[in-house]
Amino acid sequence: MLTLGPSACLNVIYISAIAFLVVFLVAKLFKHFPGQDILDISNFLGGKGLRAFIGIAYIILLLMLTTTIIKNLSETLRIIYFRTSPILFITLFFIVSSIFCNRFSLKVIAKANLLIFPIIFISIIIILVSSIKNFMPERIFPILGYGVNSTFFSGLTNIFSFSGILYLLFLPPLLDKPEKLKKMSFIAVLISAVYLFLSVACLLLSLSFTMHSDESFSLYVLTRNLDYGRFIQRVDAIFILVWIVAIISYINIPISLSIYIFKKLTNISDTNSINYSINLIVLALSLIPVEYAIFTHFVAPTVQYSFLILFFGISLPVLILAYLKKKYVRLCAKTERNGFLYEKNKNY
Repeated sequence: MLTLGPSACLNVIYISAIAFLVVFLVAKLFKHFPGQDILDISNFLGGKGLRAFIGIAYIILLLMLTTTIIKNLSETLRIIYFRTSPILFITLFFIVSSIFCNRFSLKVIAKANLLIFPIIFISIIIILVSSIKNFMPERIFPILGYGVNSTFFSGLTNIFSFSGILYLLFLPPLLDKPEKLKKMSFIAVLISAVYLFLSVACLLLSLSFTMHSDESFSLYVLTRNLDYGRFIQRVDAIFILVWIVAIISYINIPISLSIYIFKKLTNISDTNSINYSINLIVLALSLIPVEYAIFTHFVAPTVQYSFLILFFGISLPVLILAYLKKKYVRLCAKTERNGFLYEKNKNY
């Protein structure tokens, strides 16, 4: 995000607007399929073959996403604090936590995230307020940064920051009131947009945008410059603790969703074995010996583009085509019913 330079904040507003439009479209389409998720809709549109393809594709994407998050955080922690510790021990910490948490239902995990979220949000506010003295407003100029193309076209890939919208595709059957999907989705996107804008604005105004690192590591660097006097020291350690809790809380969602999809595709009742298997796969992928620079510049972007292709290139067209098919089926049924009534009245 910071590679956009001064236009980073403008890009956040731009992709947030697009995220709102996408969520509105998804909620509108799901309104015609109450209580169904993307797997059910795929089955309606193309049968079991399309359903299996969509399900397997999302399991792979979710595992890649989880692996990327764990790999990124584990490597960052090793660089900052545990330089002599094997990466296996750091990674195992997250995997064991995930195995334990995913023994509970997805609703329990969602409620735990709801409790942790205010802590994360407040921490960003504290960092923002504490960094005001280091702000340099001139860093937001020129407004368009490196140009219109960079901000609005090539910067469009930053919609990956709202990758959580893919969870909406599986959410309706899990809701007690599926009719509130639209309202919940808008609130979630609004909160994400505010969080993202505050984070990027804080980084842009405090640090040089020529610093090429991910936003999480940049936030850590920012906390190193915070000073609350002699009574509160090493604020960065507190941030790291909150950061770790947030990541542990977050990775449980894609893992749990992967278990949900696999269970639905295979009709397996015992989820414990699936839980262990999926987490071990993530562990194995996380330990693949890839240089961190290669991982950052090639593996992470691959996950990003995979999300864009699967969500925007496949899932949205499936939803739209399924809606058109359902509308066509209803039209045919209505025409057939009217024809039957016409013939019946004609005989009389």
